[in-house]
Formats: sequence, structure tokens, C-alpha cells
Amino acid sequence: MPTDLENIVKEVQKISPVAKFACASTLGLTLLVRTNPWRYQVPMMYSYYEVFKRFQLWKLWTSFFLGTPNLNLLYEVAILYRSITALESGPFRQRSSDLAWQLFFACVGIFVATRPLESNLFILPLTTCLCYIAGATAPSGSNASFMGVLTLPVETLPYLTIFLALVLGGPRGAAQATAGAVVGCIWFFLIWKARGEQGVLAKQGQAPDWLRNVFGERKQRINGGGLKKGGKAGEGITLALGATKSCCGGQRGAAFM
Repeated sequence: MPTDLENIVKEVQKISPVAKFACASTLGLTLLVRTNPWRYQVPMMYSYYEVFKRFQLWKLWTSFFLGTPNLNLLYEVAILYRSITALESGPFRQRSSDLAWQLFFACVGIFVATRPLESNLFILPLTTCLCYIAGATAPSGSNASFMGVLTLPVETLPYLTIFLALVLGGPRGAAQATAGAVVGCIWFFLIWKARGEQGVLAKQGQAPDWLRNVFGERKQRINGGGLKKGGKAGEGITLALGATKSCCGGQRGAAFM
């Protein structure tokens, strides 16, 4: 008989690779900072001087995935998990390497877009960016459900995130979230241009062979950003737990928290 630990391991193994990396990074880094098992605090927030002068390059990773050390962490992890899982089960099905490749450049865009704000943490614009791209590629009519109390069209999630950022973080927080949404919009336009269409950088959005080998994937023909030949943007996307059934063989909607 399998033990509870074995069942947990099996469930974790089912999580798509990019979602697993993002969620594990956010949970691990945030809990590490929260518990602080060492005698000194390991710096994880971005600083130009420390990154480019003292070569603390790990901050380019930690500053994107260090979450909020409060209940908002649940929302951040839920957004990361649902948005990335939707992408890896939909337009990037069996193409996680393409998603990782494009997400890397999206992070570069977020970094550049938030320079005027002098941001040192990027989890907020990152989650907003992923909300936008997941909503833009989702099937028409997909909804997001919050604990079964509030149901909204999935395309409105980035705007909800911006509103929450304004309430909790003021104009600065809203500006960071907006920067993420803008990057998500540019990402969608450059790779898809429109639903089911191919953007000007769709071919460049394919991962290089070395990264595809890391994921154990084969190169496939595309019909738009990261889509298999003959596919459509948003086909098969699932953002749901217990939501209404979709026409794509899954469920529509996203249940957070």
C-alpha cells in the first residue's frame, strides 16, 4: 500500500515542469526567508550594485520568485500554478521548453519595464503578465472562480490583479502590476498577434535545441506561438477546479484559494 508521502510525491510529479519550477521557487524562497535558518539573512532582492558590481547574480532569479510573506502568498502561488498549468496544457502542450524560453524574455521585459519604478521584487508584475497571457489564450467564455463565491471572465484577471495591487500597495503597486500586464500584451501580440494567428516572432519563440533537450521534447511544426500545426490559440486550456465544463475536453474557469 502506498504511503501518504508516496502519494504526495506522485501528485507533485504530475505537475507540469515550468509550473513546478515556478511554484517550488516561490514557496521555497519565501519560506526560506520567513524561517531564516541561518544566522545571517541571505540577500535576495534585486540591487543594481550588488548584481552587476558584486556579481550576486542569483538575485536575478530570486527577485522574480520571492513571494509576499503573508496570506497573499497563497494568491501568488495559485496564480502561478493555474496560469502556467493552463498554458502547458493548452497552447504550449508538450512544448514546455517553448514556454520557458518565451517566459525568460518576458522576465527581461518585466525587468526593463519596471526600471523607472526602481523595483527590487518582480513577483507582482510576473503574476500579472502570466494572468494576461493565460487569459488571452484561453477559450472564449472561460471563467475564473474564487472559492465559488465570485466568478469572472478569465480575461479580467490581470485587471483584478492591478486593482488588488492598487488597494494593497497603492499607486506604486498598481504601476508594477500594470507593467506586467503590458509585457503580457506585447508577448501575446508578438507570438500570436490574434487568436489562432502567427505573430512576427512566433518562430523565434521556439526554444533552442539545447533547451528542448533539457525538457526531453522534440521539435514540432507550429501554427502560432508554441502551438502544434493545425492548433488554435487557447485550445485545450484548463484553468479550472470544479468549474463549468468546456468544449475542449476539460473544464473552464479557475478556482483560486
